[in-house]
Amino acid sequence: MTGEGITLGICTSTDESYRYYIDACEELRVRYKIIDFLSHDWIEQVQRSQCDGFLLRPPCDYQERKTIYDERMYLLNFEMNRPIYPGYKELYIYENKRNMADWLKLNGFPQVKTRVFTDKRTAMAYFNQCSYPVVFKSNVGSGSKQVLVINSKLHAKAIATKVFGLFHPAMAVGYSPLAYYRKKSFPFRTVGNAQKHYLLVQDYKEIKWEWRIIRIGNSFFGHKKLLKGKFASGSGRVGWEEPPTELLGLARDLSQKGGFHSMALDVFETVDNQFCINEIQSIFGSYDDSQMYINGRPGRYVYMDGNFIFEEGRFNRHGSYLLRVEHFLEILSKE
Repeated sequence: MTGEGITLGICTSTDESYRYYIDACEELRVRYKIIDFLSHDWIEQVQRSQCDGFLLRPPCDYQERKTIYDERMYLLNFEMNRPIYPGYKELYIYENKRNMADWLKLNGFPQVKTRVFTDKRTAMAYFNQCSYPVVFKSNVGSGSKQVLVINSKLHAKAIATKVFGLFHPAMAVGYSPLAYYRKKSFPFRTVGNAQKHYLLVQDYKEIKWEWRIIRIGNSFFGHKKLLKGKFASGSGRVGWEEPPTELLGLARDLSQKGGFHSMALDVFETVDNQFCINEIQSIFGSYDDSQMYINGRPGRYVYMDGNFIFEEGRFNRHGSYLLRVEHFLEILSKE
């Protein structure tokens, strides 16, 4: 890996998380320029920048913002022919659970059974005959935000009526999840996140825990996400245990199949000892300088000669963005 002679464009997002790219570039002494990617003149900024490649971090707060970011990264990569990292395919799937579910199905990877309904009639017919509980999810949203466990037909149909409209789609008010202002002092409906015109419904799985399996370049990591109530995602409870080799292999197979550079798999381990993918994300939370500890030792696995080999060290500095920049520099240097 070398950054000599390379200038990277760091594309801003709707929060400050893109600044991890800045920290990584400064540690690696790589030249960079900031591109206000959601600005009205983003094209002119890219054209003036003379950057060799662009680092992206799509937003995950509102559907409309994610859609705009997706449109622009498509133009940047395919119409302007600029290299981007992570890649377009993995970023398009990121925070797009509808697309993610179909991609996993098309490519034969084990996942929680997911159905996407786009009209009221078929949704209501399903709710009349399905087994409960079921899980409702929004298309965007991290952790357990906008995830609902639905225990009854009445509840499912009430939400479907809001999402699809009482008599006509034009009358859909959408389903707005409840949030709290200042640590549950004042509850309010997040109408800016209202979900309309689709329902994403998953089978409910009884799980022991969830595994977070990560691949960035040739670095692999894994740890448990322990339950808090019914959810592991967003629980903040971590089990630092050696990940199953089967799941490291699954992460490698999936990323090889998709041509993905940066990917985390959240994999349920069910009470009947089955593995099934809950979600995949190209960008993910990484708040510890190591995303894996084996017998108390921080480190990673690298894939060599058909085996996963452990290397000790703290490789996830700057929220794992250091690994992403290093891998992008390696790709650009080869090109």
